[in-house]
Amino acid sequence: MMCTAADIATSHYLPTADCSNANTPSVAKTISPCTSSNEDDSSAMSISWRLTLSFIEAGYDVDTQILGTGQYGIVRKCINRSTGQQCAVKSIRKDNPAVKSGAISREITLLLLMKHRSITQLVDVFEDAEYVHIVTDLCTGGELYDKIVEKSSSNSANCGTSCFTECEAASIIKQILNAVSYMHSQDVVHRDLKPENILFETKDENSPIKIIDFGLAREHTEQIPMNNIVGTPYYIAPEVLRRKYNKSCDLWSVGVIAYILLCGYPPFNGRDNNETHRLILKGLFYFPSEEWKGVSREARDFICRLVVMDPRKRMTAEQALNHPWINNRRIAESRISKGSMIREREEP
Repeated sequence: MMCTAADIATSHYLPTADCSNANTPSVAKTISPCTSSNEDDSSAMSISWRLTLSFIEAGYDVDTQILGTGQYGIVRKCINRSTGQQCAVKSIRKDNPAVKSGAISREITLLLLMKHRSITQLVDVFEDAEYVHIVTDLCTGGELYDKIVEKSSSNSANCGTSCFTECEAASIIKQILNAVSYMHSQDVVHRDLKPENILFETKDENSPIKIIDFGLAREHTEQIPMNNIVGTPYYIAPEVLRRKYNKSCDLWSVGVIAYILLCGYPPFNGRDNNETHRLILKGLFYFPSEEWKGVSREARDFICRLVVMDPRKRMTAEQALNHPWINNRRIAESRISKGSMIREREEP
């Protein structure tokens, strides 16, 4: 089945709202979160920062074990020495040539703006001579990516064909869409939505999810298209590769994630990144009968309305939340006959 889709030596960041605290040792300096001249750093941010002398080790006991790697940084667990609260800390090396000027400050600013249950929350930020340490709430349930691998391997061993059930997948996608809808309402685009950046809060079977890693996120309004190619090959939208895109690129990624949740593999799967990009630019993907024979029409239709070449025809987050596959928790039992196909319909 086929769809057509085409230094100060050491410093601790604090919001300027804390400037009234005269007892806090501070450096009277406000820095711009976005100082680079490149396209990604050009958006204006309204939040400024104050630098206060501090070491992360003074406030947190940082574990040496690496939990994962984020955009340009490593992630470890840390514990607040005063409260005992367990958190996650992403440490970004400042001399990493891949880290563009202003990108770290932009990530911090955007995290400070995000106040949504399904988005990781900023707790603290520290800077020393070598690193910036971004402290956020801790999720202990692991990555969605690992859960996909686990379920795919288990189902394959048991001669099964599906990855997540439709109800499980729809529940996860609904949470992602709620977060994306919130981000877009705040004029923020994530640009790197993928299973590795979606964590389960706990190890419970029905644990809520959180979207993490705003390293490639930016503030964006619709007037001027973005043009930097950023993201991860399997999930990147075709218009990003063409260097003219808007917030709708996040919805393409959500559609790709939904596809993977239901079968265990991506719709565009080249032998290398270049081939994957070529497949994305062609926009053709399939629903192989063996893996998709038990998946409802609503699920396939949902995917085809997100993985659409023309972003003007792609569902918004609000429209996706109102799609029957998401809005109706009881998944219809309709089946698609072998060899049939869904095609994107061209609007007159």
